[in-house]
Amino acid sequence: MSSTRTRAMTKRLFYFLVLMASLAVGSFAGPRDFTTVLYNADRDFNGVFIYTIVQDDDGFLWIGSDDGLYRFDGKEMLNLNKKDSAINSLITASTISNDGHVYLGYIQGGISIVEHGRYRKIVSREELPNRIEALKVDDADILWGLTRNQGMVRIENDSVTRYQLPILEELISTDFIVAGNKIFVSTNQGVLEFRIKDGELIPSQFVGGTIGFQANALYLDKDDKNLLWIGTNDGLFRYQINTQKIKLVEGFPDHVRISSISEDDLNTLWVGTFNHGLVEVDLIDGEVDALTYFNTASGFESNEIGEVYVDNENEVWVGTFGRGLVQLNRAYFHHYELYRTINVEGVHSLSNFRDDELLLATDNGLVHVYHKPQRDSLIFDKYQFTTDYSFTCLAVRGEEIWAGTKNKGVVKIDLEAEKVKRVFLDPLDPVQRHLIRDIQFDIEGNIWVSAAGNGVYHLSPEGELLKQYNTRNGFYHNEIFSIFPDRAGNIWFGSHATGLALLQPGEEMKFLTKDGIFPAFDINSIIQDNLGIIWITTAGSGIYSFDGENFKQYTVDEGLLSNYCNAAMVDNIGQIWVGHRLGISLIQPEYDLIRIFNHPSELGETESELNSVVKDVHGNVFFGNPYGITKVNLPHFNFPIIDRETHIKDVRLFFNDVDLLRFTSSDKIDNILPADLTFEHGDNHLSFDFVSINLRKPDAIYYQYTLDGYDRTWSRIDKANSATYTNLDPGTYTFKVKESDHPDHWNDTNYASMTFTIKPPYWRTWWFYLLQITGILLVLYITFILSARLKSQFATRLMVYVSLFILFEYVHTEVEPYLESFTGETPIFQVGTNLLLALVLLPVEIRLSSYLKTRATRKEKIAAAMNKISN
Repeated sequence: MSSTRTRAMTKRLFYFLVLMASLAVGSFAGPRDFTTVLYNADRDFNGVFIYTIVQDDDGFLWIGSDDGLYRFDGKEMLNLNKKDSAINSLITASTISNDGHVYLGYIQGGISIVEHGRYRKIVSREELPNRIEALKVDDADILWGLTRNQGMVRIENDSVTRYQLPILEELISTDFIVAGNKIFVSTNQGVLEFRIKDGELIPSQFVGGTIGFQANALYLDKDDKNLLWIGTNDGLFRYQINTQKIKLVEGFPDHVRISSISEDDLNTLWVGTFNHGLVEVDLIDGEVDALTYFNTASGFESNEIGEVYVDNENEVWVGTFGRGLVQLNRAYFHHYELYRTINVEGVHSLSNFRDDELLLATDNGLVHVYHKPQRDSLIFDKYQFTTDYSFTCLAVRGEEIWAGTKNKGVVKIDLEAEKVKRVFLDPLDPVQRHLIRDIQFDIEGNIWVSAAGNGVYHLSPEGELLKQYNTRNGFYHNEIFSIFPDRAGNIWFGSHATGLALLQPGEEMKFLTKDGIFPAFDINSIIQDNLGIIWITTAGSGIYSFDGENFKQYTVDEGLLSNYCNAAMVDNIGQIWVGHRLGISLIQPEYDLIRIFNHPSELGETESELNSVVKDVHGNVFFGNPYGITKVNLPHFNFPIIDRETHIKDVRLFFNDVDLLRFTSSDKIDNILPADLTFEHGDNHLSFDFVSINLRKPDAIYYQYTLDGYDRTWSRIDKANSATYTNLDPGTYTFKVKESDHPDHWNDTNYASMTFTIKPPYWRTWWFYLLQITGILLVLYITFILSARLKSQFATRLMVYVSLFILFEYVHTEVEPYLESFTGETPIFQVGTNLLLALVLLPVEIRLSSYLKTRATRKEKIAAAMNKISN
């Protein structure tokens, strides 16, 4: 079969696998790098209209909907409605205090606080009979509330102050922000500014440029506390509080009605609208850089958004009007297929270009990767004047572009003039149809070029040949696959067959593999991480790290996907990403952990080209593939190891939910456990429900647990979030549970615990023991008294033996459970135990029998003497 037909079949197979992978993904793949999850009745959530979303310090998500209040831990949607003592089941506002309490405002008025799960009224509906539109806590931990048209309320230490301002009673208020000593209120006629002075609210002015606009949402920027974002029925405005300058954000549709604004830690605004869905607004220095729309046209659930909230782990939650709750997830990977779109294959090298662009070296020329202003999707443009070149590597410095080719040596590319200029490495070799394997700039600006079969060329910044390294002048090999100038000025060389070499400033070349210092022979790529550690990928020996003194090897035995490592890149938090032929490995050196990703539904294309990888200015990592590129989306953000808090949610008896108030003297409040649970001896079948909150991937958490007083070690590692213990003996126990993102990483000090007691039965209590001992002593005493009066020695002995039998059985019954814990139930041990106990009691029986015999003899003598006297 010809190579052309083979390649065609390979392409068809690749497209089929990509199609199958896309069908296998059940959730909607939205613009750029997101998927969505819809919460509805299938997920135990019956809310349709979402009014408010907030997350507490423990990680629980609180959702106010038309079906009441829900609390979500990633696993369970717990409905907390009016029967749980809330003022009203429809909650329209919520916020979190600085000490972690949840405050709730209601559609018919009133404010309450959730303390450890219990609702407590702060302001009753009778005191504040107007819809609560917004609640906010300022830096002094003072709670502020805004009503629709009856002013504001201030709550400090449960002391309530109402501000019934005439101007607010004439308008319809929707939202507010506390900014220092100012409060901004959005209304149906614009944004009002108030000053806080001596506990009073003093109306100041309307914010210029908003008068007459229906203002719906306000948001104070995370990074710039003088920047206020204003959402109106006519678009989004940015307002500088200190300069009082206002500007309309361009790019939004006409008459877009903004309903909510939030912000994540990636300098991105999330804007909900009443009529155009969700908008992602990327910012650079407070200015809008790109807009991405999530609406029904792009497959999003709804265009009518009521609330947008970004949680503690930067997950975006969208409350819709009519379609329930939507969770917006950042995808971990994104594959860009280039063959069908721009007829490009073989992405052999990638390089950063300009501020936020990429260049790709491919079999079909040079490709420019960028995004247009206010559009967030990547655009791939092929430079048509380069299509005659099959590029293998790139080195970019500003607008200066050096490229290696498969059969035309080194070229310099002038994008402005649209010209490709040949660079002749050796003046004595005018043909130079070399295959170029690598090009690198060192810290002094010099250029290093690896040419197949010709070793390495060292050029000046102007391109003049300084020195050639090949076997003719003592170099160790002519086939150098990787060159790496490190930050200390050293030059590393990696070859196939002869391994690693190092050139240090002012020193002779060191042949590390040849001299037995480095064990691997086939080097593919070399990089340096944030700590200065050198990482070396190999073909067949895994990847090595070098800390300046020692080499450490990572192979499939340590968890690597493959020992054949084509490329590597370090991300912003020091994690190492390794590309293989069949997937990607992630090395997390801080924890000595390795994770692998090799499913087509994740990666789109699993094969990484040799030494084809780059990290862009945002921290994304891109791997070059045979038919496109694979993006690792914000790896520093998406893949860190996080130690989360674990919560013990409930204790069940015999698998059934019970009211734990029956087993405690303290209060048990809405699924929060009391501190002193005490169970009867028969209630000894307990199930513990626990959760570590990972709202993004709740099924990715591993657990271990133990019961002090019962278990000797931690349980096996499992993802199940419940544990059951049966037939627990009376005593005091402590249940402990811990979590982890990775089965090989555990923090033994980060666990949740609860202590409880199982009471003994009445026959194991001290008073019953005392009663038993008293009974036995009474039997012995009666035996002693009666033995002195009975004339029948047989009856006396019978009573003695009955007493001894009772004593024997009592001691045996009490001792047997303890002995069985050591000897088990083996018959020979039980016989030996009984014999030992009999031998212990034998002296008692002998002495008692001797005593009775002596007393009987004495009694006979006394009787004989009395008879003699009477005679």
